[in-house]
Amino acid sequence: MKFLNNIFKSDKEKAENPSEKQSEFGLGEFNVNDFPEKDRNKAFYFYEYNQQDGEWVDIDQPICKIRIGEQAGFMFSAGIVNASKAGILEWTSKKDELLTDGKVFYKLHPKGEYKNENSTENFEFKEFFKGPDFKHSFDKWLIDDGSFVKIGEPIFQFNDSKYKKHINYSKKAGFVHLIDPKKVVHLDTNELMYIIRDTDQKRIKQRFINKPNLIIDEFTDSTIIKWHRVSSRFEISQGIKTKSDNFITDFLFSFNFLDNNDYIVFHFDPKQIRPKQFDKINFLFENGEQIQFELATNPVSSKNRMNEKILEYKGLITKGELELFANSNFKKWKISLVSDKREILGGEKSGDEFYPTKNNIQIVIKKFANDYMDLVQKTIPNYKPTELKQTEPIKEVATDFCFVYLMHDTANGYYKIGISNNPEYREKTLQSEKPTIEMVKSKKFPIRKIAESIEKALHETYSEKRLRGEWFELDKDDVEHIKQTLS
Repeated sequence: MKFLNNIFKSDKEKAENPSEKQSEFGLGEFNVNDFPEKDRNKAFYFYEYNQQDGEWVDIDQPICKIRIGEQAGFMFSAGIVNASKAGILEWTSKKDELLTDGKVFYKLHPKGEYKNENSTENFEFKEFFKGPDFKHSFDKWLIDDGSFVKIGEPIFQFNDSKYKKHINYSKKAGFVHLIDPKKVVHLDTNELMYIIRDTDQKRIKQRFINKPNLIIDEFTDSTIIKWHRVSSRFEISQGIKTKSDNFITDFLFSFNFLDNNDYIVFHFDPKQIRPKQFDKINFLFENGEQIQFELATNPVSSKNRMNEKILEYKGLITKGELELFANSNFKKWKISLVSDKREILGGEKSGDEFYPTKNNIQIVIKKFANDYMDLVQKTIPNYKPTELKQTEPIKEVATDFCFVYLMHDTANGYYKIGISNNPEYREKTLQSEKPTIEMVKSKKFPIRKIAESIEKALHETYSEKRLRGEWFELDKDDVEHIKQTLS
């Protein structure tokens, strides 16, 4: 690209020639006579501005480029227009716009007069990188996206052509919106680096977009709400993704509308974790409130949209629980694997680079919950949220047959002799209270009366070793005799 260095005449030069028109403050009026005589018979086109709209321009600082004549491929001649006054630049022209005498192709304003002035006193202030192209390189951000900064705090570090490090400092107090949180290496002149605003709401709205997937079932005349994208830069992201404190376990959850009810849906990576029925998931909030979801069934094996195998579980979520997610700051989650006798803690670390910090995780969860509640209100006819969950325990099914069982508490060595129509369910309910309980032996009898008589006989036989109720302190011989009886 070839440029012809051309500078508009200064006010001093125009004053020395009173026959020339005196323009108002900073008014850039095109005049073909400002260009060399050999070019005056050519067409002139506006090409590009050297400074951003609303930015301060100093005297003799380049304002824009004007293309002279027609373009031959990528080659053309151009004039560089420099400022004869200092002021706030207003863009008034577009690329390849034909310029004729008297056409105003830029304006300069005194500070405080132009509505688009990029001022630290405004609600938002934009920071553009100032420096020659390819002479500086980006090093690293020194703050997190969404952080609150004070005037003079360091924002990012960059290197000059001699690899000397420089730091950019905040000129305004407020919340920082990093244009590219994952930025690497190259810096362009006038590149928008970040925006500082008095509040963080605009960044949140622009960055964390939740795109629903609405499915209409015409057979049942019902609507299903799932998600294409949840607050991620990835086009496919079905929920909020965080990691365990040890970075080993990924945990994804979302709010979906299924079977005319609000559900919380969990995705687990089977290579990392395999939750089972009666395992629990707890959410803790900074106000001290907690929500617990118990897996009523085993998670279902399926595949996500990236064709990855996952274990999926869904459970009803109430209006009050959704409102807690929407209005309170999330603190931590805990997965209690009852049968494995271990717990996994997490929620401090993100599984998505778009919301890497705890502050952004909290923001994403709140916005997602609010967006979901707004969506169901607008799209589901006669929508009624779940007010209360069924809290009564599942009752054992009344049947003729019955089991006598022997269970062992490995924590204290005690044994339980009892009867149940469903000893496996009884074992699970006891394990939910005390994970150290395990089944030793059980035997099925055709009617309950026979089971009751066997249970009574065993209780009487070991009455001297009874601790309380159905719990006994037995030795190895006692356990072996009972196992033979239940064989």
